[in-house]
Amino acid sequence: MVDPRTFHGFRTHVSEERFTVMRQPVVDLHTEAILHNEWLVRFDHEAGLAGVLRPAEISGAIMDLDLSMLARAVLMLNNNSDGPGVAINLSGASMAGPGFEHALTACLSAYDGPPEKLIIELTETWDIRELDTAAAILQRLQRRGHPICLDDVGSGAASIRYLRAIDADWLKIDGDFVVAASQNPRDEAILRSLLSLRDALGVKFIAEGVETQALLAFVKALGFEAAQGFLLGKPVLEDPFLKNPVA
Repeated sequence: MVDPRTFHGFRTHVSEERFTVMRQPVVDLHTEAILHNEWLVRFDHEAGLAGVLRPAEISGAIMDLDLSMLARAVLMLNNNSDGPGVAINLSGASMAGPGFEHALTACLSAYDGPPEKLIIELTETWDIRELDTAAAILQRLQRRGHPICLDDVGSGAASIRYLRAIDADWLKIDGDFVVAASQNPRDEAILRSLLSLRDALGVKFIAEGVETQALLAFVKALGFEAAQGFLLGKPVLEDPFLKNPVA
């Protein structure tokens, strides 16, 4: 079997759709309605998800997956414009890829639904060196009406750099950070300080990893607008018949 941890193996897995797409709801904490679903990818490999995706980010093959997921989202939203929106993860490694923005724009040209229903999440698994380039791409997506979300804020050293460079609409706070803040006054103070930037930065906040009623009460009390986690909805299989129209 082709190893997805290699450049060509990963590209083969993506082109042959040897991965699973799951969806998990992001819930409005005021209305309890689903704001949108985040799409998550799963590979059936002993190395685990990180063990497959990290080499793909290093090699640049991750761009194939990002564009494939985006194309699937465009297809789904075009066929189901009345349903919840979808958040698609884009790796920072893809942003520097040759021809990425052109391929991204070509893919989005097929989308004829409300732009606010297609949310772009920038992951923090890759420390973007050319932040100006990434910020410019994301700004152009915003001008098209697509909300921008910074994912896993607080999980790595790049968070402050991203906040300074990227004009996001949503900040998704890393689940481990949220849990730590609920247990440790120092972490809570840091999280409260971050939340205090809401008006100055014009952003809204999503709490990840909400798995207990106590944690749900905690993030509500802090003023989070939305949350995601097993308590609010576990990842479930997206339509298995949904295929990438450009594969």
